[in-house]
Amino acid sequence: MLSTLRIRQIGVIDDAMLEFGPGFTALTGETGAGKTMIVTGLSMLLGDRLDRGRTRGSSTVDGTLALTGHDELAASLDELGAEEDDGEVLVVRRVTRDGRSRAQIGGVPVPIGTLARLVGTAVTVHGQSDQQRLRDPDAQRDALDRFAGTEIRPLLERHRELWRERSAMTERLAEIDTLLAERDRRGTALREALERIESTDPQPGEDAALRVELERLGNAEELRGAANQAALALIGDDDGPAAGPLLDVAGEALGRAARTDTTLEPLVERLDAMRIELSDVAAELSRYADDIDASPGRLEEANGRLHELTVLVRDLGALLPDTDGPAEDITALLETSRSAAIDLDRFDGAEQERAAAAARLDSLQGELDEAAAALTTARTTAATELSEAVQEELRHLEMPDADIRVEVSAQAHRSHGCDAVAILLAPHPGADHLPVSQAASGGELSRVMLALEVALSASRNDRSAAPVFVFDEIDAGIGGRAALAVGHRLARLARHAQVIVVTHLPQVAAHAGTHLQIVKSSSDGSTSSTVETLDRPGRIRELARMLAGDDASDVALAHAEELLDEASTVTSGTSGTSGASGASGASGASGAPGTDGASLASEGRG
Repeated sequence: MLSTLRIRQIGVIDDAMLEFGPGFTALTGETGAGKTMIVTGLSMLLGDRLDRGRTRGSSTVDGTLALTGHDELAASLDELGAEEDDGEVLVVRRVTRDGRSRAQIGGVPVPIGTLARLVGTAVTVHGQSDQQRLRDPDAQRDALDRFAGTEIRPLLERHRELWRERSAMTERLAEIDTLLAERDRRGTALREALERIESTDPQPGEDAALRVELERLGNAEELRGAANQAALALIGDDDGPAAGPLLDVAGEALGRAARTDTTLEPLVERLDAMRIELSDVAAELSRYADDIDASPGRLEEANGRLHELTVLVRDLGALLPDTDGPAEDITALLETSRSAAIDLDRFDGAEQERAAAAARLDSLQGELDEAAAALTTARTTAATELSEAVQEELRHLEMPDADIRVEVSAQAHRSHGCDAVAILLAPHPGADHLPVSQAASGGELSRVMLALEVALSASRNDRSAAPVFVFDEIDAGIGGRAALAVGHRLARLARHAQVIVVTHLPQVAAHAGTHLQIVKSSSDGSTSSTVETLDRPGRIRELARMLAGDDASDVALAHAEELLDEASTVTSGTSGTSGASGASGASGASGAPGTDGASLASEGRG
């Protein structure tokens, strides 16, 4: 529910704080006092644009929204990171002087679209030109489904579950068909490529190793000469000095000295180690020189193998590419061949999977058709009952000759079924049934809107999750008995929802549990308005003004008091609580249901 609303700098309202009761709140005031600005402020909280002609500068609206019972909204706000204070969240909308808009929910800045989506789940504004429920086919279907929630909800959930599964299976079947098409296009080529790789049996890095070997074999004479020369320099021959003999001389000399000075013994050991290492190096150089051309056919063999591997990479690299493009060496080709083997495994099982998927899809379609048929049957029954409930409400709203019809017709299959729902109205006998928005006048449209809301609310069992309905002059174009009936029905709606009504009719305002007056004052050539919560005497004076234009006339005051008492009697029959106590009885029409409330529930599907 909406607990408070603060409006600053919108129209004639400089700064006003409104505190709403949980049931029926009436907003009244003289013409030009700023009643419409209240609705403008509420609409801003829903993301509507602010007419710059209605503000003198920056405008701000703060609303406190109680989250009790609104589990989905609370979950969304928790995910958003919005802060709550004792189960309430502060919603702020600001439009700057230059027209820029800012919004926050629970201290978290949000786009205007997010503001409208979240707050719009809890607050609905109905104006003369904004009966969206009566204009949007999807909204009308949703309304019918909520009316018959006990019967339709499990059917709808089952249908949506089947719809999601069928959609997923359709997507999977398309993926398999794509896979099979790829198999037909690439399968044979991949299989031949893998067979060729298997027969060639390349090893990772083999082509690089062959290039190194070929480089060595191509320079064998030079390498052999260098190795022999190095070996001779180490161990020498009869023609010249070498490192080995010189080390022998140094070792013998140092060994003799070490027998005299034992501190030289470590150096003797190091020289001995150097002589051994030098001898090993010389031996390896000799073997290298002997082996470098030990196999005369090795150069030709290595060239042939490298050519075979190069051709393999050239032919198959583009067919088996890696993430960077065609494979460029044996190692990369072997890696991509593993992916190709996996693809072939998928290809091999695709035919069987497709057959199973197609069979399941056929089965799902049959189940989906049955679920849709069950939904249609339930909706058709509910449509008749909703028509009767709204018809009964219209009778109470002084439209006894109007005929309402909730029509269920076939349309293309969608996630919610195969049904299109339309609310049709024949405003008088002999008239054709047309969509309500076309068939009803402004006053009739408002009453049909109210009748629909009352009938729908009667099927709502959870008062804590009740929505907030804001009606902007729903009583326009009516008076007399019809006005009293509208007030009574608004009070009945307030049993199941929070109802905020901007009204100019005392017959409507008298039924409210909370009465707020927009008070206009003029000073220094400027006009501004504030909002006051009226107690019983204040309500009597305001109703007298609304009745006779004079809040000091004894006749008008007596008439106003009588009207308030009569409305209180009617309202208490609806809710079990007097709605005439003003601010001190803020629960007003939202009290515990009495016998009349139980009767209303039976009129719907409560």
